Amino acid sequence: MAINVNKVYRTVLSILNKEGRGFLTPDQFNRIGRQVQLDLLDRAFFDYNRAVTKHSAGRAVNDYGDMPEKIQEKIDPFYKAADITLTNGVGSLPTDVYKMINISITDKTIQLEKVSKKDLSYLLSSPLTKPTTSFPVYYQRTKSDDPPTSDIIVEPAFTDQSWSLGNLLCEYIKVPVDPSWAYTGGTNNAYSWDSGNSKNFELHPADEVDLIVKILGYAGMVVKDPTIVQGSSGEEAKLIQLKQ
Repeated sequence: MAINVNKVYRTVLSILNKEGRGFLTPDQFNRIGRQVQLDLLDRAFFDYNRAVTKHSAGRAVNDYGDMPEKIQEKIDPFYKAADITLTNGVGSLPTDVYKMINISITDKTIQLEKVSKKDLSYLLSSPLTKPTTSFPVYYQRTKSDDPPTSDIIVEPAFTDQSWSLGNLLCEYIKVPVDPSWAYTGGTNNAYSWDSGNSKNFELHPADEVDLIVKILGYAGMVVKDPTIVQGSSGEEAKLIQLKQ
């Protein structure tokens, strides 16, 4: 599923130019689009949690009104799985992790529990809580790379070859690919869309209205038109109210 980047850009421009309020360059649009796409993905987790809470409280509607399922459909396309190879208990996480779901051994018979580094010393201090190959744990460590990358440190380190671990399976929500309205030209705002090098938004089609409204909000700040910002904020508030 995707939302056509050219359609969104043309819609935004048509609204901005309706009363000569300014022009949003492709580079400005691409930067704003990237941020808005991340905003909407992050909001989907919040909306899902709220919908599940209502469902658990007995206020659920099935079939077409099943909101947890509908919101999950927005998140599922970003699901990804990757193998992690351990070396002395240390493995590198994929570089496109947005939100971790689960880490397990490859056949999923054993799941690793995530702990904080400060709590690990307490777990290791007692035979009753010390991690084992049947109940392993891990903590995450961010490295000072550019861009930042992360490792996991697993306890126990699984150096005992009699225990066949193999690779770990990392299941996660990936970072969306940055949208891009690619172009040729550019003289006097005469941009020609380069469809072959453009990248669409990786969002569910149901998010198209939200996407345009939020981009317009940022665009209003770029062109320094408070009426656009106010209008966008008002429309966004209405959309949020409808979803509650």
